[in-house]
Amino acid sequence: MRTIIGNSGGLDSTYALWKLLSGTDDEVIVVLLNTDDLTTPIKTKFDVRSFNSGQPNGERLTRVRTIVEWLSTNVRPCTLAEVNIDASVLTRGIGYPNNPQTVIVDWAIGKINANTADKVVVTTERENDGFSNGGTITARAPGALAARDRFSENATRGQLSFMLLDMGYHQGMATREMPTALFALTRSCNSPALEPCGICFKCSKRKFFAEAIADGKSDDEIRTHIATKSELLGGRWMTMKNWLKDDVPTYVGGGDKTWDMPVWPPSINKG
Repeated sequence: MRTIIGNSGGLDSTYALWKLLSGTDDEVIVVLLNTDDLTTPIKTKFDVRSFNSGQPNGERLTRVRTIVEWLSTNVRPCTLAEVNIDASVLTRGIGYPNNPQTVIVDWAIGKINANTADKVVVTTERENDGFSNGGTITARAPGALAARDRFSENATRGQLSFMLLDMGYHQGMATREMPTALFALTRSCNSPALEPCGICFKCSKRKFFAEAIADGKSDDEIRTHIATKSELLGGRWMTMKNWLKDDVPTYVGGGDKTWDMPVWPPSINKG
């Protein structure tokens, strides 16, 4: 199996990549998106959503290269494919957002249809569902649905895997399972500063999971806690960004806004 997966330098995509390399014998191609060519006018014209997760592009590129090198040395080799993002790979139209998921899936479809790859893994996870900015299409639930639509419409064969969704992933699993040295390489802050700020959503989220594990909570107990906080009565959803203040008082953020319950797409196997 020849499998394509994107990596942002963050915890979720790095955990998924580590699981592929440590738990399968797939030939793994890691996609690194280079956004140096995305000017402000292009971002405005194509309604581009964040590719950088708060990191300067150069730092993100270095981080991903370091992660891939570490995994190739300490787990098993994988291939890094650096893809430049410019107007030529962006798409205008309702339901086709320009975010990492859809761009990686579009790139992978070309490889899959040409029979040089077999599967693409999209590393969507549920805790930060992308509705925190009012329900617009971002890199989470709506973006995952758009990525699934693109694969469904344009791939002639192969698989689209929402690996983390399928396994009921939350970041406590990565915190508990990943090698310490690899965990330390992943990005954990919304601030562009090199040192984590300790108070933003990503820093506070990491603290939440570390404290839950230190308290002896199992993965299922953590998952249940997240569901209780997020999946509200009446079909309403409160993103973790809004309820985390209850659990991590130092978190600078929070609120009580809710949205319609997000829809999480299933994986696709076209054979």
